[in-house]
Amino acid sequence: MKNIYHRDIIEILLECGREGLRIKNIARRIYNKHADFFVTDIDYSEIRDSIGYYLWEQSRHSESPFLRTSYGTYAMKADFAIQLDLFLDNAIRYEAHKEQAKPQPNPHHIQLELF
Repeated sequence: MKNIYHRDIIEILLECGREGLRIKNIARRIYNKHADFFVTDIDYSEIRDSIGYYLWEQSRHSESPFLRTSYGTYAMKADFAIQLDLFLDNAIRYEAHKEQAKPQPNPHHIQLELF
């Protein structure tokens, strides 16, 4: 099962830490992130219901990154947060290494292009 707000949920739960956050607060943050003056077709109750069902369903599986801490409150599993941090650190290092490995053009070298 996939939810269109999956990345937003992970981002919000990583910010709040091990204590977790209630579904209504997660839904409020996602609603505020996606709704603005020009976008009015987003319904808060639909977001809340979608997120609530998604987190409830996901927290029942052992391989899920979500953990139910109390009634209506969910958090990220600690091992998933550590894996995500390691992945992001390695991705940043890889991008920095890739940028350094690019050959830098010599500003004093003039090359004539015929075509």
